Amino acid sequence: MVFYCIASEKEMSSPIVYADWDSRFFGFPIGNLEVPDGCTKETFDAILQEAHLKYRLVTVTLNGDGPETLPVSAAVCPCYARQLHFKKLYVQKNPQDTAAEQNPNVRVYTSSFCTPALERLAVQSGTLTRFRLDPELSARYEQLFLAWIHNAVGKELADSIWTWVDNGQHEGLVTIRCAKRTNPHTGEVEREGRIGMLAVDSKHRGHGIGQHLLEACDFWCNSLDIPVSAIITQKDNVPVRSLCEKVGFQLDRESSVYHYWSPGWLYDMHRGWVVQQ
Repeated sequence: MVFYCIASEKEMSSPIVYADWDSRFFGFPIGNLEVPDGCTKETFDAILQEAHLKYRLVTVTLNGDGPETLPVSAAVCPCYARQLHFKKLYVQKNPQDTAAEQNPNVRVYTSSFCTPALERLAVQSGTLTRFRLDPELSARYEQLFLAWIHNAVGKELADSIWTWVDNGQHEGLVTIRCAKRTNPHTGEVEREGRIGMLAVDSKHRGHGIGQHLLEACDFWCNSLDIPVSAIITQKDNVPVRSLCEKVGFQLDRESSVYHYWSPGWLYDMHRGWVVQQ
């Protein structure tokens, strides 16, 4: 038996990238693999075989084609998410003009305290995600999204949070952070506003709250001269898909996400997760 300890990303062999935050939260090593173009079944099997002793879970992402194209059986690596990646390009304008367009119910959240209302919204945002759909993870999906919003309030996973406040109650929220991306047309590295969590309370949906929250992200990006924003949603999440298209997001690409659970991993009450060699 080998005791599991979290290793650094450099210690994990390519092309699988060590997922530090996820691994620390779940308490076992998780890797992220983006399937290379033209990957054969033999190559894919070899990658998973090498990952067996290093990762208990490998999150496999296949861009472009549908989930049936992964070169391995669905029983070995089931698909838990079909994702849509949206992008929005901005024509820069005066932030003062944009500020005048903001709905008074939309407010930037500056407190370092995460309220129960924000926690409730965070949990609601995860109901269609792979973390809830995978039976190996579903028992902790609520804890995961609670940790996410607490870390977002603490500025670890977000640079800004905007909320919809009605009668003193938070009924919607959106988180956004500034990241870097390579422009596919120019090859230059530029900033990108990445929208993480978007949630509207189930009792208040269908009233345009989500649209106002995404418009707040437009304001934030414009005020910082960020040229593009991005959001990822589930293909089955029709309301969010429609909302993204309504406010000017363009579909950039699709992807499928699979979970490969390495065999032979056991939980020891004294040593945590261990793997048999």
